[in-house]
Amino acid sequence: MAERHDENEMEFLWDDEELASFREPETNRLLNVVYDESITRRPGFSEHAARGIEGAGADRSHAKKGRKRRLLRQLIGALAAFLIFFSSMYCFLVYSDIPFIKKWRTIYIETAMGTMTHQWLATAFLPQSVIDSVMTDRTSVEQQQKGLSSYWGDVEDGDAVDYTLSMRPWSELEPEFETYYSEINPTTFQAYMQEHGSEAIDENGYLFIDEADYDDEDTGIRTIYGDAVCAIDTRNGIVIVTLEDDSYYGKLAIVKNPAQASVAAASNLEGGEGEYIEDIVHSNNAILGINASGFDDPDGTGNGGDIYGMAFSGGQRIVGRNGCTMKVISLSQDNLLNISDKKPSDAREAMQFDPALILNGDLLISGSSGWGLQPRTVIGQTRDGQLLLSVVDGRQPGYSLGITIGDLSDILYRYGAYQACNLDGGSSSLMYYDGRPITSSSAADSTYGRHVPDAWIIARGAGDFGSYEDEDDDTEWYSDWDSEW
Repeated sequence: MAERHDENEMEFLWDDEELASFREPETNRLLNVVYDESITRRPGFSEHAARGIEGAGADRSHAKKGRKRRLLRQLIGALAAFLIFFSSMYCFLVYSDIPFIKKWRTIYIETAMGTMTHQWLATAFLPQSVIDSVMTDRTSVEQQQKGLSSYWGDVEDGDAVDYTLSMRPWSELEPEFETYYSEINPTTFQAYMQEHGSEAIDENGYLFIDEADYDDEDTGIRTIYGDAVCAIDTRNGIVIVTLEDDSYYGKLAIVKNPAQASVAAASNLEGGEGEYIEDIVHSNNAILGINASGFDDPDGTGNGGDIYGMAFSGGQRIVGRNGCTMKVISLSQDNLLNISDKKPSDAREAMQFDPALILNGDLLISGSSGWGLQPRTVIGQTRDGQLLLSVVDGRQPGYSLGITIGDLSDILYRYGAYQACNLDGGSSSLMYYDGRPITSSSAADSTYGRHVPDAWIIARGAGDFGSYEDEDDDTEWYSDWDSEW
């Protein structure tokens, strides 16, 4: 580039050779030269050089437009590929018969359709025909159970155990502990007693171990099936076991004496209002309680007062609807758990729900069977009379998603259930023991759950001298239970 000075200004003259220097050696594309139109007006600036710089600007503009077009084509192609992939995956996941995919698709649909407020999670994304085919399984199970009832005729008298003897001071019970608490692994129990010794004996001389809260320390005691034992209460004849897996967390209460069990209603159920399980347990001076009957719950706003089916307590009808087709779950005067289509004439306690899980020692349910993955409450009884009450939490990602009725049936069966039935679940599921909840409800109030119409409660045993105070009148209720099975 030549440089010329005069009196007023410096001029820059560009020749062809210099203009060529603005091109990349390999591609011959013009470099990103800033074009200042004022340069071309300077005296001595060649017209050829000016056209070269103007051409450089035009080439850059054309190149930019080309890049934009290429980017737009790439975006459209990527979007099309995504839509094709998404459509293919959607069809694959919705219609595939691969067992793993079919299983979890079925559980997803059942779980959504089993709620009152989240059915849209299925209906908004899946064809109705697919939903209907899944829910047909549930209808089929319900139809197959019509006419099925409990039968205790093949249970010999020798199968029954006098479990009132499980509630004795430790000095009397210790030699026979393994007889009455045979579900406990003796090696792990002995290891606990060697470490804790007298700490496990209460002021009245009863063995009492209670680590039943979620964040309590592991006792190290195990059942013969490997589950953690979190409470042994010989005052009331109760063992509480932790049920835990990758997807669920819950409790199983083994109640030695079924004579302590009854159905208790909310205090104002006749007035159309339910109560927290805590209130039902306290007002009846019980040691333990779980939710029982279902109730009308439009959009999840029900108050527990509009019960499904009938409910009897102490042989007396509490309240309820006629014409309910769900199974009748009852305790007889002989303290046998019966599951039937109609209330037996000798029933002292009764309520309704379904499906039946185990009848006369036979498993009726496998897998999810149309009920999905939910919080659950169930009741069962072994051949020798022990009651099994279980609550498994759910709908709480990171803690417990829930359990299928098939998996919970398997657990009860493992613990010897001869009869068992599903109770109301979902956000109503809760177990209350010795003055506090020991499971976590999926309701807005995770501690105390929801108002429910009634509960299965366990009266305090002969060795329990505890009491609850009624905050309204300062009256204390003391345990005076003394009954034999």
